[in-house]
Amino acid sequence: MTRRVVIILALLVSLPFILAHFLAGTGHVFGGFLLNPADGNSYLAKMYEGWRGEWVFTLPYTAERSGGAYLFTFYLFLGHLARWLGAPLLWVFHLARWLCALFLAWMAWRFIDRLELAQPRKVFAFRLCCLGLGMGWLVFLFGVVTSDFWVAEAYPFLSSYVNPHFCLSLGLLLWLLIPFTGAVGQDRPAPRLSWKRSILVVLGGALLANMSPFAVVLALAIQGLCIAWGWLERRSGVAQEPAPLGPWLRDWAFLLLGGLPALVYALAAVRLDPLLAAWNAQNLTPSPSAWDLLLAFSPALLLALPGAWSVLRSRLRSGRALLVWFLLAGILIALPFGLQRRFLVGFYLPVAGLAAFGLESLAGRLQDRLKPVSITVMALSLPTTLLVLLLGQFGALTHDARLFLTTGEAGALEWIASQTAPDALVLAAPRTGMFIPAHTGRRVIYGHPFETVDAAAQEAAVTRFFEDAASQPAQAARFLQDRGVDYVFWGPSEQELGALDDLPGLVVAYNHAGVLIYRVARQ
Repeated sequence: MTRRVVIILALLVSLPFILAHFLAGTGHVFGGFLLNPADGNSYLAKMYEGWRGEWVFTLPYTAERSGGAYLFTFYLFLGHLARWLGAPLLWVFHLARWLCALFLAWMAWRFIDRLELAQPRKVFAFRLCCLGLGMGWLVFLFGVVTSDFWVAEAYPFLSSYVNPHFCLSLGLLLWLLIPFTGAVGQDRPAPRLSWKRSILVVLGGALLANMSPFAVVLALAIQGLCIAWGWLERRSGVAQEPAPLGPWLRDWAFLLLGGLPALVYALAAVRLDPLLAAWNAQNLTPSPSAWDLLLAFSPALLLALPGAWSVLRSRLRSGRALLVWFLLAGILIALPFGLQRRFLVGFYLPVAGLAAFGLESLAGRLQDRLKPVSITVMALSLPTTLLVLLLGQFGALTHDARLFLTTGEAGALEWIASQTAPDALVLAAPRTGMFIPAHTGRRVIYGHPFETVDAAAQEAAVTRFFEDAASQPAQAARFLQDRGVDYVFWGPSEQELGALDDLPGLVVAYNHAGVLIYRVARQ
């Protein structure tokens, strides 16, 4: 049964992209992403830096060059891997995403399988984790887009659909928490915390802190609270067979040893480099509204509440990590600071697990009606999943400009990658600016709402240049000189903004399939 779920997940997170590739036809080239293409292209841009042999991340969507830092090393490594294999960056990205999705599914089942639940409830929780989303479909037809459509890091399915590092982060987080389930029933001992695991925990903590700092903070907090809970049980004498705290303390200490230096380095890096500091200052992710979260995590959330009470009342050791995670994340996302939403990482996992406990708690009263209840919950959780898939395919069928390049644009990007200097600065419309660093490694003035420093002002400046170039050529030419622009991209998106006629200082360097690239002559 679980194997079938994994096969379905693997197909759902791979076939839509293959289909989109073939739907491109002869006039377009699929950009590789069906959800949140801005972030998707930013991951490719990071991989491009690695492909060029770099291990230090700089901001490819910002015109100015920063000193850089050892951040996003996972994507830099994938870029190096693509160069070693001689494979396209996009292929390596999606292969990594697919493999990490399988890793996440494996860790999710290992975690769920240790819970003190009947087998049907374990299968229910696993299905919900891998395939389910919320009930945002209820309001989607009214033009309202809730979190279950776009907060990918909160849901295993969306994580698997969007990028590899969300999947890998959630899988590592679950692996770190498996020993803290404390389940010793069903003739199985608790997981042995060996020195080999301790070394892996150090490495896993460092990797997790680099990929998802908030995930490692969650892991440390959940483990620490579980240890405190166990200590209180020992002290009060409540538990008949209190869990041994020594292995837990060692696991927590080695996670701290691996994760804390990476966290401190990341914090220092983004504060000491002025450009990285400016990027970090605008990278705000506040939590969605309470009604949004309620809808986006229901119907599983409605079962998770009685499930949480059941775990607390019956002192089920295997469920305490879920309960602590559920309550802790609920508190953290309400704290008044600009990065609240980051603590939603993986939140659907404890919701689904506690929903299974909630279902179990109803077993005595519902008896033969328990299966229809679980089927109903699953049925209410799938429409948003289907809508996400259908929206991606609609974008592929209509050749959505955010998802596809024209063949002329793709050819022009190949020319830029092969014929311009690696540090060239290219001026392009906002949409084209999203693609240029991902496909050429060249910098742009604007291309991403977070990774372009002072993004709103830069987007306005780029748009104003193309809108006013024909009417104010002297001012436009001065803008190019002042900003140090090396090339101006002139394709479909730029042509929609305005004309670029007889602008002084521009020399045609490329002209093919409706796309021109101008070289800016230095004055």
